[in-house]
This record gives sequence, structure tokens and C-alpha cells, in this order.
Amino acid sequence: MATQHVSPLSTGRRWLVRGILVLATVVGIAAIFAVWANRQVLDADNWADTSSALLQHDAVRTQVANYLVDQAYSNVDVTGEVRAALPPRLDPLAGPAANALRQLAERRTDRLLDRPRVQQAWEEANRLTAQQFINIAEGDSRAITVNGDAVILDVRAVLVDLVRRLGGSGKLVGKIPPDAGRIKIMSADQVSGLQNSVSAVRGLSAVLPFLAVALFALAVFLSPGRRRRVLAYAGGGFVIAGIVVLVGRNIAGGYVVDSLATTASVRPAAEASWSIGSAMLRDVAQAAIIMGLPVMLAAWVAGPMRAAVAVRRAAAPWLRDRPGVSYGVLAAVLLLVVAWGPIPATRMVLPVLLMVGLATAGLATLRHQVAEEFPDLTTADVGASFRGGASRALRVASAPRAGNGTAVAASPPPATPAAATPPPPGGTRVEQLERLAALHRSGALSDEEFAAEKTLVPREEAVP
Repeated sequence: MATQHVSPLSTGRRWLVRGILVLATVVGIAAIFAVWANRQVLDADNWADTSSALLQHDAVRTQVANYLVDQAYSNVDVTGEVRAALPPRLDPLAGPAANALRQLAERRTDRLLDRPRVQQAWEEANRLTAQQFINIAEGDSRAITVNGDAVILDVRAVLVDLVRRLGGSGKLVGKIPPDAGRIKIMSADQVSGLQNSVSAVRGLSAVLPFLAVALFALAVFLSPGRRRRVLAYAGGGFVIAGIVVLVGRNIAGGYVVDSLATTASVRPAAEASWSIGSAMLRDVAQAAIIMGLPVMLAAWVAGPMRAAVAVRRAAAPWLRDRPGVSYGVLAAVLLLVVAWGPIPATRMVLPVLLMVGLATAGLATLRHQVAEEFPDLTTADVGASFRGGASRALRVASAPRAGNGTAVAASPPPATPAAATPPPPGGTRVEQLERLAALHRSGALSDEEFAAEKTLVPREEAVP
């Protein structure tokens, strides 16, 4: 097989390709953030699921319990209620008794918040808030409430339910003001900025991922003769984008926690809130990394490295002559990945379809490559090569050792003309040497065998 000459890329073309790869990586980083913002902030179901996960965390649940008890004590005269229930001579005990009841209420509220019914009410309140937030952000006039454009998390229903569970009478519940348990998420003067950015976030979450892939594909297209290497760089670009986002998430988390944790007692809840709230960002970044790694692996398998050539040679008969087996193995691997579900993207229809399409196209390209490299290689040849390699490894392992423990290679017996391997049949001397070089590159001939075979190729007589 003759070696195909490939013209090197011009200096300008090389720098253009490098610039496109860098730009595609930057776009990939922005795409990860845009997809996270769209899925986390502008999806009411994801917002509600995140709020439920927050409430299930011990540190966050403790802070929520303390807030609800504070709301109950701020809006209801608990001391007065206790004083009214005690005999007049025990009035001085009303204050200490109310404080003792407060500590008991905090512990019991923490346990109550762990119950499914209360958590469901909390999740529903957050779902309504998220939908209000989205409606206001999208400029829906029906989202305007008595609070104007402000976004309010209303947990009054949870507060009333907790007061009842703590033994409060209907009269005591009736004293809770209508605005108790209402948390302002965003004020009206912040909404205009939100409305200007939400449409951009929705658009970017759809455009940026496609643009990043298109830029990487353009870099590969502009690199004839170096496309395999540029494809590996493209896969590395996805990996780098994911790693940068993960590192940025950790760095930003420190600043966010420091700004939220005004006291040491609140810090565990702040750390848990950031970890859970940005979990989807971590998932999207991990999806980018896992998408880039197979691309890098595919570029390596198609490359000229000795180990990669050996892998292609060992699989050549099956890839070339048994497409059913090849695609069947690929389907089994993809099914295992989907069943395993290492990242959320492997449980979504569109990412799975994209993964199947890329894997199928990659396998088709690999089959075409090995058909050109090893057109006549059979399973018997592969088996003989494995047996030969095992024999050589066994001879090395059983060779006598020198004093320093290094194996001493036994001198091969001198070759005789009768035992010599015949030269490659047919063709000129140059063609025979090219065939020997191709076998040497594929791993079919060792260095010693290649050197010996070259000596057997007859030299062409000079034409007088």
C-alpha cells in the first residue's frame, strides 16, 4: 500500500484552525451556562424539584424550621396566650414557658418538615413561585399580583399547618396575619433587568450548543490531512469546557457561601444550598466531558500509533467482513451506557439520539479505514499474530537473567538460504518494499523480521 502524500497546511490556515478551536471551546463554556440557566431557572418543575431537595437536607431544613417558628412567634403573642392559660399567680412564668415552648417548637417543626405531606406543600409553593417568576420574566400581564411585579414565595399554608400541628387552636391560627410566611424573592425594580435577559437566555441555550459543535466541525473540515488530530483537539475542547465550568462552580461557590453565611451556624445550610442549587450545572458540565472523551478515543484509535494500529489490525476481520457483529456490539455498549445512566443526559431522548448517531458514523468510518489498511487480513492471520506475540513474550520471560536481573536475549540461529522467507511476490522492488513497510507499520512484522525481509527483496538490475 503506497503512502499518500498530504500537502501541509499553510501557516495562515493552521492559525485559523487554532483560532476556531479556541473560539469553539469558549462558546462551549458559555453554552453550558446557558443550558443550565434555561433548565434550572426557567423551568418550574426543575425549580420545584430543587426546592424539595433543599428541604430534605438537614442543615437547610433546620434553618427553614427556625424561620417558620420565628414567623409564628412574630405574628402571634405566644407569651400572652401562655399567660392567659395560667393562673394569675403564675403570670411571671409565662415568659420562660414561652421560650421553652419555642425550643420545643423548633425541634418538632424540624421533624414535621421531614414528613411527605409538609414537603409536598413546600414543593407546591415553590412551583407556584417559579411559575410566577417565569411569567413575569416573559412579560405575561396576567402575572401581575397585589404585590406588583415582585416575586413572592408564599409559605403561609405551611406556617398555618405547622401551628395547627403544634397544638394551636383555631383562634390562634386566625391571628396569623395574611402576609405572614411570605418571602420576597425579587423586587419590582429588579424585574425589568430580568425581562431583558430571559429571552436571551432561552435563545442562547438553543443556539450556543449547536454553534460550538458547528465550529469544531468547521475546524476539522479546514484541516485536510490533519483531520484526525484536529478531531482529537475538538474532543479535548469539550473536555476543557466542562472542566473550566466545574472549576468555576467551585470558585463561585466559595464567594456565594461567604455572602450568604452571615454567621457560622448558617454556613452549613448555605453550602448545601449552593451545592444542590448548582447540581444541574455540574451535570451539564460532566455531560460535556463525557461527550468529548469518546471523540478523543475515536481519534486515537484511527491514528498511526503502534498500539492503535494493533487494535485496528486485531479487529479488522470482524469490522470489515461482519457488519452485523460490529453494529451489534456497538448497540450492546450503547444500551449498557443508557441503562447505567452515568449522567442525566443519558436519560434524555435527544442526547441519546445524538450519541447513537455519532457512534454509528464513527464505526462506519472505522470500518472503511480498516478495509483499506487490511484488505486481505483474516481471523487466522490475527490468531497467528497473537500466538506469535505470546510466544515472543514467553521467550523473553523464560530467557536467562543477567546479574542485574535483565533478561539476556538468546542469539537467533543463523539464517540459511533454504530457511529464508521468500520475498513478497510481484511488483517492482519499490512496490515490494512499500508492502513490507505497511506490514511493519501494522504490527504484522517485528523490527527484526522487517530488516530480514528487506534483505530478501532482489535489487533491480540497472538498464544499460
